[in-house]
Amino acid sequence: MSASLIDLTESRLLAREQSALDNPDELFYCSYLISHLNLVAADLPESNQAFLHNVQASLDNAFAIDQLNDQDKSGIKSLWNDVCGDTASSVAN
Repeated sequence: MSASLIDLTESRLLAREQSALDNPDELFYCSYLISHLNLVAADLPESNQAFLHNVQASLDNAFAIDQLNDQDKSGIKSLWNDVCGDTASSVAN
């Protein structure tokens, strides 16, 4: 697995986090995703697809037990889809 997808995803999330300093909801969504990304990256996924799948699975598992409200879950999913789509297209090019 190329570390470039992990690095690119993390850098996009960190950039979003920096631009969200005046938006507490998006700041929370960014930090929540960064923590899941780091947990998955620590296991060194075998491929880019495995990495993306494992982050999604980590989020799904956390949503089942975390006491997040629907707005937070929706915001996190939306941010992940935005970053994931941007990152996947950048890696493909």
